[in-house]
Amino acid sequence: MLSLDMAVDPMTLVISSVQELCTRIAKGAMELQDEAEDVMIDKESFRQFSNYISEIKILLQTLHAGRVEATVGSTSTKETLQALESQLREACKIIEKYKSGSRLRLLLNCESVLSQMGQLALEIANTVSLLGTANLNTVLSLKSKIDQIVGGLQSMEFKYAAKTEAIVSEIERLMAQNGRNREHTVRLLQKVAEAVGVGQNASLVRTELELLKQEKEEMEAQKKQAEALQLSQLMQFLNSSGLASGRRGERTAASSLQDPTPFMCPLCNEVMEDPVVINCGHGFERRVILEHFDRGERTCPICGEELQSLDLIPNHTLRSTIQEWRQRDMDAKLHNAVAAIASDDPDVVNQALEDLQDLMKAAQYRAAVTEQKIIPRIVELLEGTSDVTTKAALKCLCYLANYSDDNKEAIAEAGAIRYIMKHFYRGEVEPDAVSVLIELSQKEALAEQIGKATDCIPFLVSLLQNCNPDISQKAEKVVENLSYNTHFVIKMAEARHFQPFVIRFSQGPQETQASMALTLLKMQLDDNSMKIFEDKRFVGPLVRLLSSSSPACKSACLQTIKKLSVYPGIAKQILAENATIPDLLGLISIYSSEQQWKQIAAEAITSLVEASDLSDFQTNSKLQELHSEHNISVFLNFAIGSVPQTKAQFWRLLLMIGNKSETARNLIRTDDSAMAHLFSSLNEDHPEVTRQTLKLIYCIANNHPDGVPLPPSPAKEAAINALVAIFTRSPDNEDRSMAAGIISQLPADDTAIDGILRKSEALKAIREVICTADNDRDMGFNASMAPDGSLLENALAALLRYTEPTKPDLRRQLSELELYPSLVRVLSRGSSIAKQRTATALAHLSQSDISSVSSSSITVSTRDSFMSLLWLTRHLPNTSWCCSSSPAWQWGLCSVHGSVCSSRHEFCLIKANAVKPLVKTLSETESGAAEAALLALESLLKDDNTLLRAATEIVKSQGVVGILEVLEKGSLPAKEKALDLLQKISEHIDIKSMFRRSERILIQLLHDESLKKKAALILRQMDVISKQSSYF
Repeated sequence: MLSLDMAVDPMTLVISSVQELCTRIAKGAMELQDEAEDVMIDKESFRQFSNYISEIKILLQTLHAGRVEATVGSTSTKETLQALESQLREACKIIEKYKSGSRLRLLLNCESVLSQMGQLALEIANTVSLLGTANLNTVLSLKSKIDQIVGGLQSMEFKYAAKTEAIVSEIERLMAQNGRNREHTVRLLQKVAEAVGVGQNASLVRTELELLKQEKEEMEAQKKQAEALQLSQLMQFLNSSGLASGRRGERTAASSLQDPTPFMCPLCNEVMEDPVVINCGHGFERRVILEHFDRGERTCPICGEELQSLDLIPNHTLRSTIQEWRQRDMDAKLHNAVAAIASDDPDVVNQALEDLQDLMKAAQYRAAVTEQKIIPRIVELLEGTSDVTTKAALKCLCYLANYSDDNKEAIAEAGAIRYIMKHFYRGEVEPDAVSVLIELSQKEALAEQIGKATDCIPFLVSLLQNCNPDISQKAEKVVENLSYNTHFVIKMAEARHFQPFVIRFSQGPQETQASMALTLLKMQLDDNSMKIFEDKRFVGPLVRLLSSSSPACKSACLQTIKKLSVYPGIAKQILAENATIPDLLGLISIYSSEQQWKQIAAEAITSLVEASDLSDFQTNSKLQELHSEHNISVFLNFAIGSVPQTKAQFWRLLLMIGNKSETARNLIRTDDSAMAHLFSSLNEDHPEVTRQTLKLIYCIANNHPDGVPLPPSPAKEAAINALVAIFTRSPDNEDRSMAAGIISQLPADDTAIDGILRKSEALKAIREVICTADNDRDMGFNASMAPDGSLLENALAALLRYTEPTKPDLRRQLSELELYPSLVRVLSRGSSIAKQRTATALAHLSQSDISSVSSSSITVSTRDSFMSLLWLTRHLPNTSWCCSSSPAWQWGLCSVHGSVCSSRHEFCLIKANAVKPLVKTLSETESGAAEAALLALESLLKDDNTLLRAATEIVKSQGVVGILEVLEKGSLPAKEKALDLLQKISEHIDIKSMFRRSERILIQLLHDESLKKKAALILRQMDVISKQSSYF
C-alpha cells in the first residue's frame, strides 16, 4: 500500500480530478441556467444540481484531509471515486454539448436533456452514498453530510415549464406542415427567442441556420439519417420566417411576399434553380439529388421509399413559379435596401449595400436604383472608416457609373473623387476605387476634375507599378483616359511616365509640341527614361519643328534636340530623319538667323556627330554633307568671326567632325588662314576656346606624316612658344597634355623648330611631368595626371624629339638633366603607351657613340673582369651584376662596353639598369610596347665586338624568356622583331639547352608563312633542322 506522505499520491490525483470535474459541472450548469428563462427550463432544478455538485467538491476535500483511505477499504474508495469521476464527466459532456449547439435544437431536445440529467443525478447519488460505507472511519458529521447530498440528488426532478412544452409542440406541428403560415412562424420565433434568452433578429436566425447546417452535415457523415432529417426540417422552419435574408427591425409591408419554403430543396434548404421530381413524387434541386444518388443512395431522402428508377422529371411549372417569386423578391429587396441605406446602423447599411450590389448585377435594377436618387448617400458612405462599408459603396458606384453619364456626373458632384483620393493618401487602394475613376474619366469634364485633383496624376502613375495586377491595369486605363490633356501628360512625364507624353506630342499641333518640348527641357532625364523618346512618333514631329515658321517653335525644337542628342539612341533616331542635318545647316548658313540659334544648332550637330559611328559618315549622305568643303568653310568662317563662346562651340563642332572624317581634317589643315587663326586663338583669354583649339590642332596633326601644319614665320615661332607656354604654365592638366601632344607632332626635319624648343622651357616641363609621375608611386601615374592619363604619355612623345640620334644638340641638353633613372622607372609603372614611348626613347638613346667600340679599346683588366663575370654568370645565373652592386660597376666599368660608356653624358642601357625593365615590358601586348622594348634591346647587339657580352646580359636578365613569350602571344610585327633578336643571341648562346621550350615554340612558328624562314634559321643554328631543309 502506498503511503499518503509520499510526494506523488495516486489517490490524491483521483480526488483532484474529481474535484476539477465538480467545478466544471457546477460552472456549466449555472451558465446554462443563467442563459435561460423560466419558460424554457426549471431554473431551480439546475440551481439545486449545481449546489449539490459544489457540496460534493467540499466533501471530497474533507475526506482527503482526513485520509479516509489510509487504513481500511482503500481499494473500494478508489473504485468509488473513479465511478464518480466517470459520471461527472458524462454530465459535463451533456451540458457542454447542448450549450455549444443550436439553441433551437436545444429547445426541441430539452426533454431528452432533462431526462439524461435526472438519470445522472440518481447515479451520482448512489455513488456518493458508497463513500460512507467504503470508509468505516468516517466521522459522524461527514456521514450526515453524505446522507444529505444523496437524499437531495435522489429527490431532484428536472422539468420544463408548460409554456416551453407548448412552444415545442407548436414547432413540431409547423415543421410537419412545412411552415406554410409565415406570420405564425414569425410570432412563434419571437417566443422561441424569449425561451432561449435572446432578442429576435436576422443575425440570430442566420447564425442558427449555420449551426444547423453544420450539425446536419455531421449527422449525414455519421449516417444518422433521422437526426439529419430533423435538422433539415428545422432549417426549413427558420427559412419560412423570411428573417434569414432580412435586416434588423421589422419588415415593411412590401417585404411580405409569398413564403419561399415550397421552393426550397429539402436537402440543401436553398431555393431551387432546376427543380426535378423523383420516382416517389418528392421534389429536389437537380444538382443536390444527383449528389445524393452519386453517394450510392437508392432511397428517397424524405420518405425513405426504395426507388425503382433514378430518373429525374423536370418540374417546369414550379420553375416558372420560382422565377416569378424571385422577381417579386428582388423588387421587395430593392424597396427595403433603398429605405435601409439611410439608417444609422452600420449593419443595416452594409446589408442594404450588399443587396444593392446583388440587384445591380442586372441592368434593369441599375436603372431602378438610379431612379431612387441615392447616389449622394452612397458617396457619403465613402467618408467612413469601415472597410466593409467603403468596399460595398465603391462596388455600387461602379455599377451606377457604368450605367449612364448622368450617374457619372452625380457621383462626381457628390464628391466621390475627393473621397477616393483621401483613401489613396491613407494607402487604402481598392481596385473598385480605381474602377470608379475609369468610369468617370470617360467623360471629359469629369476627367478634368480627376486630373486637377491634388497629386492625383503622380499617384496614378505610382499605381502603374502596383503589385496587384488588377490595380495596375486599371490605373493604366485611367491614365490613358486622361492623356487627351496636354497639361496632364506633362504631369505624367514629370512623374516618370513618358509614354502618354510621346503619343500626345505626335498628335498635337506645332504650338502644343513646342510647349511640350520646353517643359521637357526642365525635366531631369536619365538613360532609362530616355529610351521612350527613341520612338519615331516623337522624333519625327520634333525634327519637323525645325522648319516651322514660328520662331518659338523653332527655338523650342533646337533646344530640345540639343538636350536629347547627348543620348546615343535618340541621336541615331534624329539623324535617321532626312531633314535633320539640312535644317540645322540652314539655321547656321542663313544670314538672317538669330546668333543664338546658330550656336544652339552647332551644339546640336556636335552632339549628333559625337553620337554617330565612324561608319555612319560613310553611309549617311546627310552626315557626309557636314565634311563638304563648303560646310567646313562655313564653320571655319563662322568660328573666326564669332565671340569666344560661339568660337569655342564651332571649334568643338569641327573637332567632332574631324575625329570622324579624314576629309575634314585635310580641309582644315590645308586652309592656311584657318590654321593661322587657330594658333592665334591659343593666346585668347578664354579657357574653353584654348581647350577646344588645342584639341582641334591635335586632331589635325595626330598620326599625320607631315605633323602640325604651322604657319610661316614669324607666326611659327609665336605658335610654338604659345604651345610651350601652355605646356609649362597651364593649371589644367588636360590642356598641358594636348599642348605636349601637339609639340610631339611638330615637323621632325625642321631645324628651326629644334632651335626654338632648345631655347624654351619645354624639356624642363617634360622632366617635371616624368619626375612627378615617378615620385607619385602610391597613387599611380594616372591619378596625378590628366583625367585620361594622357599627360605623361604625351610628355614622353614630346621627349622623343630630344632622343633622336640625328639631333645631338637636343640630346646633349637632355643628358644634362639626369632624367634617365626616372625614365627607366616608367617601364615598371607606366601605362602601355607610356612604356612604348619610353622604350622607344631608350632605343634612341642607346644608339650613341659607344655603338662602334673597337676591341682594342677594352683593356686587359676589362677582359679579365669580363671572363670572371662570364664564369659567375654561368654558375650563378640568378645574380644581378650590372648597375647595382656588381663587381663590374664597383670597378667603374660596364660589363658590355667597359670604360667607353663611363662618361655621364653617354647613355648606356646596362649602366642605366634598363635591361630588366625592358625585358618585363615584353609582356605588354598593347600599344606596341613590346616592339619598342625589342628595338631597345636590339640596340645592344649592333656592335660585333660587344655582341657576346650584350647577349649574355640579355640572357641573364631573363630576356630569352620574354622573347619566347612574345613569340607565343605577341603581334606579328613584335614576333618578327623577337625572331631577329633571338637569332643574334642564339649565334653566341646555346638557348636550346638553356630554354627547352624554345624548340617547341619555334617549330610551331614554321606553320606561319611570314615567320617560318626566320624561325627555321634559328632552328638550324640549334641543329634542329638541317641546312638542306626546304624552309631555306
